[in-house]
Amino acid sequence: MRVVFLHGLGDGDPELGWLDGLNIGLTQAGFAPVDSDKVIAPRYRSHFETAGISAKVPPVTYKTKDDSDARLAFERRQAAVQRFLGYEAGVGTFGYGRVPDAPVAVIQQAAIKAVPLFDLPHVKRYMQDEGLRGAILKYILDHLPGTGEIILIAHSLGSVVAIDLLDNLHPGLHVRRFVTIGSPASAKAIHVGSDRLLKRFPYGRVDDWSNFLDTGDPVTAGRGLASTFQGAQDFTVDIGHKHDSKLYLGHTSIAKLIAQTLYPTNSVALRGGDIAVRLTDNEATILLSLHFAHAVQRHIKDKDAAVRYASALTAQQDEVVAQVEMNAGSVGIARELAELAGGTLPRLPHRWKMHEAVGELVVLSLTNLVEPYEIDVERAPREALLDMAVELGFQRSTGTKIGDAIEEVKTHIGRKSGLPWGRVLTAAAGVAIIAAGPVGLALAAPVGVFGAAALTGGLAALGPGGMVGGLAMLGGLAGTGAAVATSAATLSGGPVEPVADSNALVLRVAAEYARKSLDLPYDKGLWYDITDLESQLSARVNRLAVYSDPGSPKLENLRVGQRIVARLMDFMLEKNLGPAELVSAEVDVDRAIEKARRTMDEDARLEAWNRG
Repeated sequence: MRVVFLHGLGDGDPELGWLDGLNIGLTQAGFAPVDSDKVIAPRYRSHFETAGISAKVPPVTYKTKDDSDARLAFERRQAAVQRFLGYEAGVGTFGYGRVPDAPVAVIQQAAIKAVPLFDLPHVKRYMQDEGLRGAILKYILDHLPGTGEIILIAHSLGSVVAIDLLDNLHPGLHVRRFVTIGSPASAKAIHVGSDRLLKRFPYGRVDDWSNFLDTGDPVTAGRGLASTFQGAQDFTVDIGHKHDSKLYLGHTSIAKLIAQTLYPTNSVALRGGDIAVRLTDNEATILLSLHFAHAVQRHIKDKDAAVRYASALTAQQDEVVAQVEMNAGSVGIARELAELAGGTLPRLPHRWKMHEAVGELVVLSLTNLVEPYEIDVERAPREALLDMAVELGFQRSTGTKIGDAIEEVKTHIGRKSGLPWGRVLTAAAGVAIIAAGPVGLALAAPVGVFGAAALTGGLAALGPGGMVGGLAMLGGLAGTGAAVATSAATLSGGPVEPVADSNALVLRVAAEYARKSLDLPYDKGLWYDITDLESQLSARVNRLAVYSDPGSPKLENLRVGQRIVARLMDFMLEKNLGPAELVSAEVDVDRAIEKARRTMDEDARLEAWNRG
């Protein structure tokens, strides 16, 4: 495999300083350096200095009409890159402080006008001079092989040329890894008067694209490429606010990413050890979640939605496998996890009693298991309940009754409260689910709900790429009898809003009603958790209403919580879900009211008779 490097302007780097930097990074990471005869580094500086140079722009060779499958595969590989770099020290993924567009434009425009050392003036010329652009592209293509695989690395001006080149490459040439460093390709200044750069990304030709920048690099002005190019995935590194390709490629994490493709290793198939390792409860819950998601996918009627859901689920399953492989080196793994890592979804163990299973299934049926993707699955989760009841060793009718119970709660609560049914009730668990990449998620739970930490043991290690969000389901949430504490700490350290707890109680009411429908024991003390929350919500509303605007979003949010709680209480009374003494008292009150009403009616009739 050849390494192709497209340089920034300068002198074209005739001494291959970029390669020295890459080899330093490779050596520090424990890999062999790359020989100069294994690289292709065409120098095109002279094209900017030759008057009248011109050529026709090479034809577009990527003409696939439908590359939707290739795009899904591309996104899966991008997620793998994000996971890999997410664990690398010194690499920033998402959420770094970007310079706003206005300052970026000013900085980069100033560089174009006043700093000829940088490439931006030449980038603008490349973009606006059709003949020059054609000559450079043709020159580079003449240096590239017609077939095979390459790693394409491009710096500064070279990154703009490389992006432009992707859909003009020889049809038999495939880019195994595309790495851009210090790229100014998102600068608005260079796009003014030009509309040429890569309007359609060649997903079937490029395996992945990682763009690295130092936020202090004046050519990038701290701005990545993802906002301009759909295929790009941005990462930040610290090279001392410089723009040097040697420093970028000498960064160990960038070198490791290149080595991953340059020196591929065959992953060793995982298998359970000689000593039987039992699935932890959390690992079993993750498998249950995967099975439920697969059942949902089977019942999605819309073909396009089913395909997208299946692809999103595959990406989520990749996350689980990556976590399994990471943990496998230090501890033994259960046979089921070894099967999962080998590409087979293992059978579910029959370890859930019906009472526990009901709680799990209620939560799963109301959860988006391919978070952060949003796909309309219509009634598929309800139909999946029947399949899952059988997989867990129960009758299909059990799944039907659970589904019916959920529908009754949804109808009673959701009709007027505006609950977002069909999506994961993130706040319901008092849980923060935070996006950390195209696919990876970090999960954090308050101590009051799950004990010392979320998902302890087994697959508990939550790296920067995170666990699986929807798939790292929170075992036993709906089955716990404890109230969801309103003071539970979130990631920010602040209190959970009571409205979040009202959503949590919706799940618990649904679970307890399903249990009652199946003649199982249910938590009759749940009523007191709801009345306690009613008091907290009312106290918060009364205090904030004194000084807040009448239409305050926070007040409205709290009032939504009040409406949810009121309807939950009404539902519980209607279905006799409260404590026996409360139900008895409620019946006695109803009887007394009815008796009083009849007495009043009788008195009114007698009075009317006497007047007549």
